[in-house]
Amino acid sequence: LRVDHPDILDFINCKNNTSEITNFNISVGITEAFMQAVENGEDYDLIDPRTKTAVKRLNAGEVFETIVHSAWQTGEPGIIFLDRLNRDNVVPSQGEIESTNPCGEQPLLPYESCNLGSINLVAHLKRDASGRYALDRSHLERTVRTAVHFLDNVIQVNKYPLPEIEKTTLATRKIGLGVMGFADMLLYLDIPYNSDEGVAMGREVMEFINTIGHDESARLAAARGAFPLFPE
Repeated sequence: LRVDHPDILDFINCKNNTSEITNFNISVGITEAFMQAVENGEDYDLIDPRTKTAVKRLNAGEVFETIVHSAWQTGEPGIIFLDRLNRDNVVPSQGEIESTNPCGEQPLLPYESCNLGSINLVAHLKRDASGRYALDRSHLERTVRTAVHFLDNVIQVNKYPLPEIEKTTLATRKIGLGVMGFADMLLYLDIPYNSDEGVAMGREVMEFINTIGHDESARLAAARGAFPLFPE
């Protein structure tokens, strides 16, 4: 929910009772204007989403502290920076990005669907003669290429619940490829999770996956054609 929605305080606190609303994550949509008001200790307007008019004012710092306290108490809500999402929206003609999928991995346009895959990094380790583990890059590359191809196939063969979802998804063909087992991989590699080396390993792995994933996506585009809105 946007931070300037009239119900924002109820939303921030809605999961403080841990017996209710247990099956999905919530996040507050933060704007640059709100964060500036937090820094300046200023009040800001709550906007009725129907009439687009201001109906109330709250102190931005107090709202931010409420978010922080609730997140400390229960882990909810998260925050997401709406202006930054839309700065990177590659097809702005299709509308404004207002939300993500339920767990926050993928910013989505109205009626866009989420198509995710996850690579188990522990399954991509190899042992040398001395018994030490290392990342098997050739194996990881094969998996990334297969996963990108697979996720693109999913978009093609999926049965969509609404025609609007099918139209939007086929127009943008968004996929998301992530990882699991990162902490376990570091254990095998004898790298402390909370170390500069651990951070560097995370950067190295994700840069590799990103590069190979984009390369495979370009290869698929050459064979199948780019997604329909690519000219934008």
